[in-house]
Amino acid sequence: MAIISIASTKGGVGKTSLAFSLAKDLGYRYATNDMSVVLNKYKNARYYPNKIPLHPDTVYDFGGFDAQHADEILRASDIILVATINDLNSIMKSLIFIKNYKEKTILVFANMIDNPNDAAMIRQKIHEHFPNLAFTYLRRTKLLKNALETGMSARELYESSKHTQHVYKQAYSEYHKILKLFTTDGQYFKGQTQ
Repeated sequence: MAIISIASTKGGVGKTSLAFSLAKDLGYRYATNDMSVVLNKYKNARYYPNKIPLHPDTVYDFGGFDAQHADEILRASDIILVATINDLNSIMKSLIFIKNYKEKTILVFANMIDNPNDAAMIRQKIHEHFPNLAFTYLRRTKLLKNALETGMSARELYESSKHTQHVYKQAYSEYHKILKLFTTDGQYFKGQTQ
């Protein structure tokens, strides 16, 4: 059981689809300060245009981390997943964000990665400034996007047929590594990297 925040100061890095799948797979609430299709796809999703309440067992998806009261929730979070993509501006914004929350347990996840070498480059840039920060990545895939569009979590979509298990095998393996952080012994990646 945890308070999980998924944040980035850059749009288009895949926060919402990951937040939705994690919330649904964990049976958590989904809370956001940004309108999204999740509100129509998940019965435990709530939109808070003003003050977002702090609840246990919730995945918070912040459309902008500097929104009113987001800082309070980020500081109360058990873990913050910082999304980035293979883009220097995105990496720079992630580093600035991490500096502001460096006392928290943070997992950086590079999203929409075309090959492992790109992930290694992003990890190197992050570790130049924060050498012990946990890092993982998700390859470019339609798993999370298609899961959100169907209203299924990534796990539900993956397990829905032999075909989807074949198509999403690699992507689900990477997603499952993140999911496992919250379904095993409650210990988060601290200083570990993929």
